[in-house]
Amino acid sequence: MKQALVIGAAGDVGRGVAGALAATGWQVLGAGRSAGKLRDVRDEVRRLTPDARLTTLVGDLATETSTRGLADDAHADQLDAVVTTIGAPWPAKPLAQCTFDDIAGYFDRYLRLHFNAAKVFLPLLKSNAVYLAVGGGMADAVFPHLVPLSMTQAAQRSLIRGFAKESRGSGVHIRELMIASNVNGRSTRDVAEPDWLTDQEIGSRALEIVSDIDAFPGTIVTISPQNRVAP
Repeated sequence: MKQALVIGAAGDVGRGVAGALAATGWQVLGAGRSAGKLRDVRDEVRRLTPDARLTTLVGDLATETSTRGLADDAHADQLDAVVTTIGAPWPAKPLAQCTFDDIAGYFDRYLRLHFNAAKVFLPLLKSNAVYLAVGGGMADAVFPHLVPLSMTQAAQRSLIRGFAKESRGSGVHIRELMIASNVNGRSTRDVAEPDWLTDQEIGSRALEIVSDIDAFPGTIVTISPQNRVAP
């Protein structure tokens, strides 16, 4: 039985990924910062898939030390896949009203998590394991008042590409799933538009990637309303 760690499992995208993996027989470890929210995820997944093999783990990526603790608790060397579904909100704000420290602080909150996760987990994963970081399509789109979000998502993409290049020969497959859409998830159901990608659709694409990595040879895999996949 294949084993996967989903970091950020209590978020909208994380729920979709954890559910998709569990529904197809993966042993899933859902990690996050809140034990209560993780219990809710576990209960939700088991309602949909009564025989789901999903357990939860409280941990965070705030520092390399805490990330190493999470990796130890998850027995990273036994995992077939690690999926990171993490981010940080940006309060819509014009650039003219930002200080550089505002932007630098946001970079820190957003990118530090991805950097710590990749730096700590990649050397621990076994050959042929998949490391999948979920990113955002605003790396290629700039909207007023959301520019720092575009900047950080573009930087995340470069970060993952960099780790992929520097990890050649390790046997670990590194990918980013870039979501070029708003997400119709638990927190947005009431306002979601029909063309928004659902958490289930994103989870299904993540499942495809970790299950058949050879079908996705490029480091960056984009999912959009134009190439959405039925859950």
